[in-house]
Amino acid sequence: MTAKGHVLLSSSLTLGGVLIANHLGYSLPSSPMVLLTLGVGIMFGTLLPDIDEDNSYIGQKFKMFSVVFSAFVKHRTFTHYLLLPLVLFTFAFFMMEQSSLSQLLIYAIAFGMINHDIGDMLTNGGIKGFFFPLFPNTRIAILPSFLRFDTFSLVEHFFIIFFLIPINSYFVFLLLKAYGVVA
Repeated sequence: MTAKGHVLLSSSLTLGGVLIANHLGYSLPSSPMVLLTLGVGIMFGTLLPDIDEDNSYIGQKFKMFSVVFSAFVKHRTFTHYLLLPLVLFTFAFFMMEQSSLSQLLIYAIAFGMINHDIGDMLTNGGIKGFFFPLFPNTRIAILPSFLRFDTFSLVEHFFIIFFLIPINSYFVFLLLKAYGVVA
């Protein structure tokens, strides 16, 4: 999936989750700093797994690191395993000061990484070894093969234009309504 697709899918999943939580009675974050931390963390985490591909959006932003890192790590391996965000969640839970912005940032990055993996599971490639070390050779995809698409394909662009952009727009409208910005 392209960087645009990952960001739009991640924002859909995040906004949808926030709206569901709000509907269930959980309060929306009101601090601008908390909202900024969540947004930056999730979007960074959404792009981060592709650091192992030096031609990816994030790979181009951190070119030297990506080139060296990709020499040791194949694409859609270590950075796409569920183990990595689980380690981050655990680290944030046990090692960080409770209720700090840095703890929230690490949670957000880990959540963004899982969102990225969900996006890659929509593609024909899926993710081999997602449940590493339990099933290192199993390819995981969440759609039947006839519904999956190739990265940069026309189908992916249609998915972005006709599904992700409208659903994000609708979720933003609902969130603005929940915050009382629009009637």
